[in-house]
Amino acid sequence: MDANVLLEGIKQLKWHEQQTLYAELRGILYPEEKDVNVLTPELREVRFPHKVRCPHCKAMKVKKHGIYRGRQRYLCLSKRCGRSFNDHTGSPISGTHHPDKWVQYLKLMAQSKSLPATALALDIHISTAFKWRHKVLNALRQLEKDHLGGIVEADETYFLESKKGKHKHRLTNPRKHGGKAKQRGLSNQQVAALIAIDRDGAIVSQIVGRGNTSYVEIDKAIGEHIIPGSILCTDAARNYEAFAKRRKIRHERLNPKYERVRGLYHIQHVNAYHSGLKHWVRDFKGISTKYLDNYLAWFRFFQIHKNKELHAMKKQFLYEAFKSLRIA
Repeated sequence: MDANVLLEGIKQLKWHEQQTLYAELRGILYPEEKDVNVLTPELREVRFPHKVRCPHCKAMKVKKHGIYRGRQRYLCLSKRCGRSFNDHTGSPISGTHHPDKWVQYLKLMAQSKSLPATALALDIHISTAFKWRHKVLNALRQLEKDHLGGIVEADETYFLESKKGKHKHRLTNPRKHGGKAKQRGLSNQQVAALIAIDRDGAIVSQIVGRGNTSYVEIDKAIGEHIIPGSILCTDAARNYEAFAKRRKIRHERLNPKYERVRGLYHIQHVNAYHSGLKHWVRDFKGISTKYLDNYLAWFRFFQIHKNKELHAMKKQFLYEAFKSLRIA
């Protein structure tokens, strides 16, 4: 059939028919990987950009050591090590028993599906779904943080402390989902998440403490990530003023009550990030404070890759997780 005739026929289809056809063609041209082992060559390049090295001792002298369960194994030739490994050793998928389910799992994770929904879809136990989630998120959290330059907006947002999942030695009754702190205003029951964003989209997000944040906590979270010569833009909180003096960077303070925008300076991007983060977190029906940093890393990942399609995003999850293990 002539391609031009076919194209004209497609143009005559209704929109939903074109979408159905697109999905069918995509499935034919770019078949979805069912087994994570299919991605191993790509993951190897991400993890070992120059040459395969021992993940245990970083030695460069290694040799192939047979194939086990479809995966190439290697042997470290260092006399101090001598251990064997494969491309997945030490990664989130290492030691898991369902390589055929990981690709679909990452797809569900890219859709922010709940643990019960994920467990049901993949026919795995909910505890397995939970462990896999935090294997991936722990790796994402280990990635090197962005460097912030130009105009840098920074502000904290607060989450009520949650001991979800802790049942031993409980001294107080559990709080209902969506409850409020017993103390008014900021207190040690409020956990501070510091978000800093520059105008190029670089993001640093981290739990910094409880209650009012000190300039020392701010410095520990973002001090090493702000490029000299940058301009820090914040609200009127004095802790940032002390931080800016310590780091010798220009500081633009805005009091939202009187001045939301001053020329190029505002904190609307970071406020919008806070709003999106709070809305996204709400869907999880409560997150333990213990794991909150992991969820900050997850949301940051979504913001950086938000323009990617689902097919690309699920792969990116795995690539980013392997980047945290990169051995150059």
